[in-house]
Amino acid sequence: MEIKNEEYVFPAEAFEALQETDEDSRSHEQRIALENLTRHLQIEDTGTLESLHEELSEIEALKDKHIYKLLEVVPQHESTVRAVFSKERVRLEDGDVEEILDIMASVETEE
Repeated sequence: MEIKNEEYVFPAEAFEALQETDEDSRSHEQRIALENLTRHLQIEDTGTLESLHEELSEIEALKDKHIYKLLEVVPQHESTVRAVFSKERVRLEDGDVEEILDIMASVETEE
């Protein structure tokens, strides 16, 4: 598969887009993604996701790809935040981790 364009989307948007595709025409990767989103999607409201994105954008250490990953995982513990960044070259300060957790704690998830 050739990647022609890369764009970050909220998990809820990806879920909706995958649901709208014809079941028979979905690739193997799309079926796996839809299954994972069906099981693990925590925030369905795009307004909430946009608000969280704005708040997380104020943390200087975070790039857009980090923000979208955090919105997918919705970490509630420091260890989960650290796991998101375990393979990244970003050094998060303890204050940044606390701020991320405070922002994530402000939203109710679908679970």
